[in-house]
Amino acid sequence: MISSAVMEPTGVLVGDELGQIKKIDLFKKEINTFNLCPKEQLHLSRGVVSISPLTFDLLNQNFLIANKANSLFTYDALTDEIQPVEYSVENKSNLVSGQCIDDQNIVIGFKNGSIYKLNIEKALCSAKYKPNSKALNMLGIENQLPPENTKTETKKKRKKQKTSAETAVHLKASKTANESLQETETNSTVTICEPNWNVEQTYLTCFKVCNNKLATGGFNSDLKVYDMSTGQSIFAAKPTNTDWLGITHDIWLSGLDWIINDNIDPHLIATCSRTDPCIKIYDIKERQKKPIMSINLKSLNNANNESNLPSLTSICSLPTLTSTATPSTSLVAGTTLGRMLAFDLRINTRASKTLGGFKGFGGGSIRDIKYVRDSKISNKIFSCSLDRFVRVHTFTKTTRILEKKFYIKTKPTCLYPIIATTAVPSNDSENEHLDTLEDDDEFF
Repeated sequence: MISSAVMEPTGVLVGDELGQIKKIDLFKKEINTFNLCPKEQLHLSRGVVSISPLTFDLLNQNFLIANKANSLFTYDALTDEIQPVEYSVENKSNLVSGQCIDDQNIVIGFKNGSIYKLNIEKALCSAKYKPNSKALNMLGIENQLPPENTKTETKKKRKKQKTSAETAVHLKASKTANESLQETETNSTVTICEPNWNVEQTYLTCFKVCNNKLATGGFNSDLKVYDMSTGQSIFAAKPTNTDWLGITHDIWLSGLDWIINDNIDPHLIATCSRTDPCIKIYDIKERQKKPIMSINLKSLNNANNESNLPSLTSICSLPTLTSTATPSTSLVAGTTLGRMLAFDLRINTRASKTLGGFKGFGGGSIRDIKYVRDSKISNKIFSCSLDRFVRVHTFTKTTRILEKKFYIKTKPTCLYPIIATTAVPSNDSENEHLDTLEDDDEFF
């Protein structure tokens, strides 16, 4: 029995439509509720729109939270501390999402299509690393934590008062220089995209950042990819919403995700739509601007009429579970009817295979899907739906098992798993006892 460190989800952070976040403990099976704005009443106008981690490493303990009232917050899952994030962007539209890029910058998008890159190093440093006063002084960042009344600090203050006038002037000048530099960094705002849209006819619904590239989509706005360093558009999908009569119909991108393979620069994007029963895969390196793959879900709805087409709400891309020569990945998509399907993609052959559906749903529309890779052969799939349940499935190439589900009393909008690394004994024989589902089982 050899012990190895694996990624193990310890909880789930869920945002609801009233402006609350709910922390679910997977081991104790407890749900704690926190109000982002305790001084204000709960209202639909303050609903949580996105939850994203402050880091891309193995541990997800600090999160960036955005709500409809154009407010940003940082949340520490260890101490349950919520801190507001101040930024200077004047936009009357509602926030759609916020995502952290690195330790200094975040990207926020508004409903009117405006996307900005903000430098909030001070807030992210204090939320993620919790540095002491010495580290803050070395970085030139003011310490907002209350000073402790200890004897050692009083002695240091007395020694500082005995310094000469010249050194005092020199220290004061250097401090003001650091403060001015920090103010310019924290207030820096880069406009990536600012279109002149009529929000009633066109609006932003989703965007995703990966390796300095930003993919966006929305209602009557097809897939576009921007270079965040220059703000220029590097890819724009060719519209495919025109029928054989030449009539242009509305397009509504409800979700998108980057398809990431190991040691390969991401250039594939998967999109889903509420108006088109197809999952489309785009390659931003292609010149044709058309999808290189298209998975039609019309036949999976057990209805041949055009009035009952499946409507997709969210999509999540998973890395390959087995190390094969052919690059492969898996997709998990949710529908408005409370169905969640899994697909296997073969990138080289541009073919797909429907693995099956996840059971245990009650019919509510799927709002968000996230995953955690807990081993080499399985993933944990986290999903929330309008039936007010949060579900955890174990997903492999042949199994889709419902492990846990939690009732949270309010309608969820988004979620993100809380991850910790733990040392567990590795035993390959334990995986042989999983109940399997055949690929030709019924999807729902």
